[in-house]
Amino acid sequence: MKIHHEVDPIPLRQADYQDIGEQLDAIMKGFDALARQGIQLPDETLEWIRHCNEVKGRYKKE
Repeated sequence: MKIHHEVDPIPLRQADYQDIGEQLDAIMKGFDALARQGIQLPDETLEWIRHCNEVKGRYKKE
């Protein structure tokens, strides 16, 4: 007789991923790099990048 033990992967993944803020920052930086290379992005994405950069400018890291 075999005992089957199912592991719920959701809490394991949540614990292993970076903080959501760090993930969003990486995504924003990727889109910003694409825009700087001249790749056309949706207006909403460009506005989001501008907004993120404004917030980063107001609250600089030490």
